[in-house]
Amino acid sequence: MAIDPDITPFLDALSSRIAGLEAQLAAQVQNAQTEADGLAAQLAAVRADLLALGSHASDEAADLLARLGALETALPGLADSSSCGDNALSDRLNTLSLTTDAGDAALADRLVRVQDALDQLESHLTGALDRISQLEGTTTPDAGLADLFEDGTGQSPDGWRQVWHALSWVEAQGCVRAEPTSTARSLLACDAADGAVDIETLALFTFADASGFAGLAVRAAGAAASETGYRVMFNNNGSGPSLQVVRFNGGAATILSNLAFARAAAGDYWLRVRMVGATLSWKAWAATANEPAAWTGTLTDTSPITTGGWAGLCAGGGNGLATVRCQRFSWAFDGASAAPVEVAAPADSGGTVPAPVEANPWELLGTLPLPVIAYDDPATRTIHVPPGQRYAYIKVTADQPVRMTAILRPFVQNTTGGGINVGADQSLWVGNYWHVWRPDDDAEMWITIDMRTTTRTAGQRFLLYLHTDMGGWRTASPVTAYVEIKDGAVNEPPAVLPRHRPPMRLNITGTPTAQLDAASARWSDTGYLDNSASGTPCWRSRLSHGYTQDGNAEVGLYMNEDIWPTQSASPHARVSDGQGRAAIRLRSCRLPAPVTYNSTRIFYHQASVLIGQRMPEWRGKTGIWRARCVTSSRKYSWPAFWLIAEGWPPEIDVFEHFNSIYGSWPDGGWSTCNVHSGEYGSLSVRTRAPLKFDLRKLGFDGFDAYSEIHDYAVLVTRERVYCFIDGIEVYCGPNGAKHQNWDANWSLYPMFDVAAKFSSPDSYAYSDGSGDMHIYSAARYETSAASLVPVTEARPWPNGKQLPDPTY
Repeated sequence: MAIDPDITPFLDALSSRIAGLEAQLAAQVQNAQTEADGLAAQLAAVRADLLALGSHASDEAADLLARLGALETALPGLADSSSCGDNALSDRLNTLSLTTDAGDAALADRLVRVQDALDQLESHLTGALDRISQLEGTTTPDAGLADLFEDGTGQSPDGWRQVWHALSWVEAQGCVRAEPTSTARSLLACDAADGAVDIETLALFTFADASGFAGLAVRAAGAAASETGYRVMFNNNGSGPSLQVVRFNGGAATILSNLAFARAAAGDYWLRVRMVGATLSWKAWAATANEPAAWTGTLTDTSPITTGGWAGLCAGGGNGLATVRCQRFSWAFDGASAAPVEVAAPADSGGTVPAPVEANPWELLGTLPLPVIAYDDPATRTIHVPPGQRYAYIKVTADQPVRMTAILRPFVQNTTGGGINVGADQSLWVGNYWHVWRPDDDAEMWITIDMRTTTRTAGQRFLLYLHTDMGGWRTASPVTAYVEIKDGAVNEPPAVLPRHRPPMRLNITGTPTAQLDAASARWSDTGYLDNSASGTPCWRSRLSHGYTQDGNAEVGLYMNEDIWPTQSASPHARVSDGQGRAAIRLRSCRLPAPVTYNSTRIFYHQASVLIGQRMPEWRGKTGIWRARCVTSSRKYSWPAFWLIAEGWPPEIDVFEHFNSIYGSWPDGGWSTCNVHSGEYGSLSVRTRAPLKFDLRKLGFDGFDAYSEIHDYAVLVTRERVYCFIDGIEVYCGPNGAKHQNWDANWSLYPMFDVAAKFSSPDSYAYSDGSGDMHIYSAARYETSAASLVPVTEARPWPNGKQLPDPTY
């Protein structure tokens, strides 16, 4: 049985006590008769404590009992305090004292071994010392100890493992939490409860809304799509909230019960599940109420799962906005009862339990993964395919949990002497679309290569590249493999493929808290109507910190008509397109004449911006912000739709079009999302999570941001950031844009701009394409105004542009 990590501090304490006893023995051999009574009593107490631990830590207990045995060998009478004063014991001690050299050497050697053992024990969970009093009071060897999720690492919890379908659980804020985006069967299994047959589990769940489902599983086994075991879950039976009981057997699900249970949309609820023999019992209750004496339900399964397995936490929900948290988890075996265990307040705290520390936002991304190819011959990086087989199946595994959207671009190439000509059309071999990992996906993915050549004989081969340069991986270097035809090779995908969820569709049904009407929107330099110092808020036509953006080496001066009424070149304007639709135009251009700023700096180019800084209805820690835009196409213009706050970071880039500013940007079919994270307002970024993509390679049909009106949106929850184009998810990752203190006074607000960045601004014409960005509408919603539903349509997805295409 796996060792309960919460017992480790108690073992540390016992080890220290034994070490103290050994030191006392070495120092007191000359006065052994005087000290024997005390040593014997202490040894007896330590032995009793070790025996009380029983099966919870059998290996460690056995080691410590062996050390006690060594002491008792030296002093055989010490184990029984009634014999400490006998003459035989005195004679043995006198004999030991006469051999001081040998005795001292033996004791020294023993102390070295003790110190080594202590060094190993110190690496365990010494941070759980505040629970020793609870552990010392536990005398039933079959009672598990609660995991209180206090580490606050912002990573997957230690002592747990993800089985069945993948779902990212993160330990922070004194709980583990997940954001399920589907009803796929997931299980976070507790290592300490592994293998249990008769077991009782108890958990305290927190729900943020009615769409989140969570529960407990016992006797669980199998892989995704072949799950076995029992699951009791807070669910919905079609008429309202329920407690659903399901038996899985080889992936087949049988609903054993699905009775109504009155659960509020949000709140804390306990769930207790007990499995003994073929009898399953369960009960649930609100954390604000006392535990009911009776079980909510009990049944005896006529086709029971009888083998032991995993036990742990399950979660699900088809919304994608749901957040499920578990604050406590405890377990007990063989008929014992799982007891809730609360966090103990420090002795000097006046009874106040310290609030758990949430992981810093910039730490949430963790270590990005690397794609690892499963080679048949790792030494030569080769994958073998049998002769005559048309398709090559490539297994790729992310070596770290996937916490943000990650893209792989496959590419095939001839190799010298390979005997296979892949030709010029890559799509014939690797398909029309890139491969995407999203948060909660399984780590494994199978990629299919269509070897279209008519001859596939032994010895032929070609080269495969998997490019990681679009984002989501920790390096932009390609991963390579040779695909070789070989006699006797076996190359087939598994019968059940790993789970990779589809992108989500943002389904907005609620009413916005704020809307931008392009025909009537107002703006000013101060962000108040009529450019007043205070009053009625409006859009602000400058950056919050001024008129230049030197940190990006931009060359455009962010101008407006209030400050430069004659020198600016219409940086903001309400216009109508050729089809009669109102829009707000932001213009980036070369100025008719250079403008001197701050008496010393000369600017030759204009940039333009609108920010929602002053308008509270546009601000929020969470929410949905969306806009319909046509972006600028001019080379070296830089249009963007952001969320920012007071100070920088944070920054969420809903879209950015770089137009050759950072390397290649072929056309209007590309876009970028990004999250910049660091201490709020520090001007220092700790992590970034950029993703660059060709929308047509994701599945969009004929996308062109330069000439078409498209819908761009961002959904921000406490845990995640999702970006959407025409309602379809293109990016998902941890919310690195939140304040490190969630309860601080902060919020996000929208920003639209067209920047300019290039060398030689004094001479560069800046005229290749349009420098105008047109905003047709914008709005903000609370997260409750929308839901996420999986995109089920086959690719390519129809072009979601607003028709007709605009002319200007």
